[in-house]
Amino acid sequence: MKIAVLKTIFVAVFGLAVSVNSANEIDDLDTNHLQRMGFAVESVRESSIQGLYEVITNQGLIYVSRDGQLLMSGRIYDITGPQPENLSDITLNAMRRDNLAEHVDSAIEFKADNEKYVVSVFTDPTCGYCRQLHQQMDSYLDAGITIRYYAWPRSGLQGSAFNQLNAIWCANDPKDAMTRAKSDQSIKQGNCATPVQEHYELGQKFGVRGTPALVLADGRLLPGYLPPSRLVQELNK
Repeated sequence: MKIAVLKTIFVAVFGLAVSVNSANEIDDLDTNHLQRMGFAVESVRESSIQGLYEVITNQGLIYVSRDGQLLMSGRIYDITGPQPENLSDITLNAMRRDNLAEHVDSAIEFKADNEKYVVSVFTDPTCGYCRQLHQQMDSYLDAGITIRYYAWPRSGLQGSAFNQLNAIWCANDPKDAMTRAKSDQSIKQGNCATPVQEHYELGQKFGVRGTPALVLADGRLLPGYLPPSRLVQELNK
């Protein structure tokens, strides 16, 4: 294991005290220091380590001391079983599932007729691997995989990718516009409200750092392109 993981496990060994299942919402955490650093706190719960709180923010999952003065970024593992269990990933996966459910109406969906799986994909039309994924759309659909696209301009909220994504979501037929954009065809710039910034911030919160980034129905985040056959293997794990 990497050194960072071993350090996290070390913490879990000596600090494991409170069951995740019994974690309660906390109302009295001092969040002044977090707000000063730019964190927007969404929820606070007791973590598996006594005196350490599990905090969901606009920038993802962090751990904060009871007095709000110390912050830890990393993973907590329960090592009492046959294999270490990543408790942090359980929290992150649940957060991604819940957040995507709130944004599903703003996704551009390519729906499989024999739908067996749904995969959410953060995409950028200027990304080569995103284009490769889109070129195989029929194969994903034939495998029963519905693809839901969310916007994630790699260069941030400016530049050609950002403008293209806004144009795609503003088009009369967003699915056709997505296909044309990923084939280097021009997209007419519209004038409407789009969810591009909202999707981008959601991806940042999820831990997306590049495209494509795939989020499975169980909340797992898979960075990078996976061909249909490999994606089916991951979905069946």
